[in-house]
Amino acid sequence: MAMFQQGKGLASEAEPLGLLTEGAAGIAVIVLAVIALAGTSSGALASIVTIVVGVGLMVQAFNSAAEHSKVMAADAAPIPDLGGEVMVDGVSGITGIILGVLALVGVNPPYLVPSALIVFGGALLLSGAIGLPPRASQSTAPGGQTQVVSYQGSTAASGMEILIGIAAIVLGILSLVFVGSWVLALVGFIAVGAALLLVSATFGGTMMRLFATTA
Repeated sequence: MAMFQQGKGLASEAEPLGLLTEGAAGIAVIVLAVIALAGTSSGALASIVTIVVGVGLMVQAFNSAAEHSKVMAADAAPIPDLGGEVMVDGVSGITGIILGVLALVGVNPPYLVPSALIVFGGALLLSGAIGLPPRASQSTAPGGQTQVVSYQGSTAASGMEILIGIAAIVLGILSLVFVGSWVLALVGFIAVGAALLLVSATFGGTMMRLFATTA
C-alpha cells in the first residue's frame, strides 16, 4: 500500500491509497475467482486472476519503493530497509504475470496457473516473515538531536500472511497433483486476494503510526 506525506506533517495529513492499488487487485481476484468457481470459463478466468495477482504484487513493490524514497527525501534520514519486501513482491509479481499470460494464450494452463499460485504463496510466506522482526527509523528532532524510533508492524497481519502463504503453496501443489480441477487453485487465489486486502489495510496503518511518532 502507498500513501504520500509532504514534508514532516502529521499522520492525519497522509493520504492512504491502498484501496486504489493492491486492495483493488485483491477485490478483483476474489470476485473473478468466485465467478470461476461457479463454472464460468474457469480456465480463462483462473489465468486472468493469475495476471491480476501478479499486477497487484508489482504495484505493492512499486508503492513500497516509492514510499521509501519519499520518506527519505522528506526526513533526510534513513528509514527501515524495505529492499527485501520490494524484491520478493517484484520478482513474484513478474513471474506471476508471465505465467498468467502464457496460460491465457493456451500454454499448459493446468500446470502454469497452480505453479503461479505456489510462487504467490512463497511470496506471502517470505513477506510475512520479513515483517515480523521490529524495525527502527531515525529522525531529527526540532532541537537538532537525532532520535531513533523503533516500531513493529502488525504481528497478526504478518502471521496471517504466513498462514495464507502456506495454504496457497499446499493448494498449488495439490492442484498440480489433481490436474484438470480448478477448484483448489481458485480457492487458493481467493485466499491470496484476501491477503492483498489485508496488506493494503495494515501497511498504511503502520506507516501512519511511524509518521505520528516522528512528527
